Order: sequence, then C-alpha cells, then structure tokens
Amino acid sequence: MSAILTGWHRQRVSLSIKVGSHDFMHIANIDFSEFFSPAFPSMEAARAFVERVERLDGPAPAKLALHQAARMLWLADRVDEVARGRPALEILFYLIAAEAVAKIASGFKGEGRSKAYVRRFFGEICSDEHRRRLRTAFTGSNMKGESPAWERAVDILYGVRCDVVHEGRYFEFHLAEEGDPDPVLSHWGGGYGVARMSLSQLRQIILEGAVRGVQMLVPGMAA
Repeated sequence: MSAILTGWHRQRVSLSIKVGSHDFMHIANIDFSEFFSPAFPSMEAARAFVERVERLDGPAPAKLALHQAARMLWLADRVDEVARGRPALEILFYLIAAEAVAKIASGFKGEGRSKAYVRRFFGEICSDEHRRRLRTAFTGSNMKGESPAWERAVDILYGVRCDVVHEGRYFEFHLAEEGDPDPVLSHWGGGYGVARMSLSQLRQIILEGAVRGVQMLVPGMAA
C-alpha cells in the first residue's frame, strides 16, 4: 500500500513540476500588462494603464474589474486545450467577465440580473464600433449583412451561456473559423443561423470592453 501511495505521490509531484514550467500556467501568475496589451497600441501603453490601476489605494473597484476580467479570459483561453472546437465554453467565461465588469462599474452589490448587466456591458461600456461588429456577428440562415440590432447578437451569446450552465449543451454552437472568409452554419435558440464572427474577434471585444470599464472607474482616465 505504501509503495502505491508513494508512486501516486511521485506522479503528482512530477505533474506539478511539469505544469509549473509553462508560462502563466497558474491563474495567480497572470502578467496583466502583457495580457491586456492587445487592447492598446503598444506594450508601453498597456503597462502604464495597468500600473496606474495597481497604484490605486485599497481594494479599488478598478483593480477588481481588471483582475476579474483577466482571470475569466485567461480561463477561457485554456478551454481549447481540453475541449477543442467548443466555443460555447469560452463564451461562458467571456460573459462572466462582461457581467463582472458591468456590475463592478455600476456599483451593483446584489444578486442576479446577469442578463441585464451583460447587456449593459455591451450597450454602455463597449464602444459604438464594438456594437457595429456585433450587428454583423449573426444572421438568420437566409439573411446577409447586418442583423437589425446588436442586442440580438448579445441575446444569442447569452442564450449560449445559459445552454451551457443550465442544460449542459456546449456542443451545438459554432463560430466562424479564424482567417476563413466563409461564415459558419450554427445552432442557437432552437434553430439555425449563420455565424460570421470568430472566437478571437469576440474575445477582442470583451478585452477592449473590459479596459473601457476599468477606465470608467479611474478618475481622470477617459474611456
């Protein structure tokens, strides 16, 4: 018995060392400047942004929003390692990040109202350009061009999030492939439609929106 336990223990130690050798393999080690750099014109700009937020006194809401958004997106980035081709799981974490940023930016202290605050993130924190991109994200199977409103895209994404959380359905929804000009037939809301947005494009909207939400919480830092 002791030999078996010792072998198991050695395997655990070996795994821990192997995992620990990878960059950012632990959520506690996120380099926030590097992580948010795709939302800025340069690494220097990203570093200045993060340093200013981190210098805020106490448990500032801006710091909480920065950290929570990064953590959720960091987790989403690792889904593909264990569930390749299942974007619904990434979307779950994306919308957790969006909801968290919107609630922190609004000073919300209660429970629930997840959909309302996801909508607030896209409608009040994200930019007009972000909303324009969302209008082209999803269309009906026989439609071309833009959807009537960005809210429709947000409702589709939120429905996907609910399918994962409440029904365990994470395998029916698909997004466009990165670099592929052709849209993808996907399933949502009990029917089919065309997905024209890729996962990385959606991630970029969430990342940039999170930065805007943090900026709203820092005096003098315009979004």
